[in-house]
Amino acid sequence: MRICGLYFTHASRRIHDASTAKTDSAVSKKWNKGRIYALGSLTMMWLNMARILSVFDKADKFGYVLLLKLAMIFGGLLSVVFQTACFVACQTRNLDRVFLDAKLPKSDHIRYRRLAVIHTIACWIFSVITMVLALVPMFLDKASWGYSLTPFGNHVAMSGPLVWLIMLFAILQYFFLYTAWIFPQSVNYMVTSVLYDQFRALNKDFYRAVGCGGEFQGSVREFRQRHQALSHSVQNADQFIMISNVAGFCCQILNLILISYSSIFFAEEFVGSNALLSVMHAIWLIEIVGGLMLTACQGIVINHVVRIASSM
Repeated sequence: MRICGLYFTHASRRIHDASTAKTDSAVSKKWNKGRIYALGSLTMMWLNMARILSVFDKADKFGYVLLLKLAMIFGGLLSVVFQTACFVACQTRNLDRVFLDAKLPKSDHIRYRRLAVIHTIACWIFSVITMVLALVPMFLDKASWGYSLTPFGNHVAMSGPLVWLIMLFAILQYFFLYTAWIFPQSVNYMVTSVLYDQFRALNKDFYRAVGCGGEFQGSVREFRQRHQALSHSVQNADQFIMISNVAGFCCQILNLILISYSSIFFAEEFVGSNALLSVMHAIWLIEIVGGLMLTACQGIVINHVVRIASSM
């Protein structure tokens, strides 16, 4: 994630402990290389988003092409907002707080290390496959580069070596767009899993303390402190997860509507004569549905365990 500008640490590693009322006022003002790189990547992403908005022209009419352009804009906006959420998580140190404040058994530590490795490998493989499926049709059909190179080609004429330079830039921006779309969802899943396991452990310990006769045999103060610490962790996580969740729901629902509408009412253009292009559209639709399901499930799971813990 550091390569993609999605994660960085501060020069000072002093982090607020959620289990106490003390706050860390010594926020580092030093800008290390990771922080500068992340800010530069985020700035480039937003500038690229502004560039994508120039894809429209006066000749646009309602149809498959216009809907495809809108879907491309919403997809780019989703990646940019995800990247922004990651920067907020690192800048406020809330992402580090969630993991450092987590109180899990050693067996879970080992499990999460393995899960992190699996997620990293899977995300890189998925990113490469998605980029290949997106770029191969463009290399086979140079006319497909039109939307990716905007405003060059449709508003600004280009020729010679400049074309290859702009194509290289397009490939680079695809790399950042796809990684910014895939990795933050994996991080949100890990954060949700950590919080879920802690709430589940708290609920189990509480029910054990109640006993068969209904008499509470544990320490109310201890359970209250654990619950308050977990509530602080949820608040810290919510400060950056809510950004990605709002974008995840809005942008992906809009894209689902646009792509579904195109596949129904513009079936010939949507399927096309190119089999690879049809496969790419199908995968795009599956990715949107999967992203929506993942975002919804994470919110439901956390809300469920928090509701149970709050009713204790």
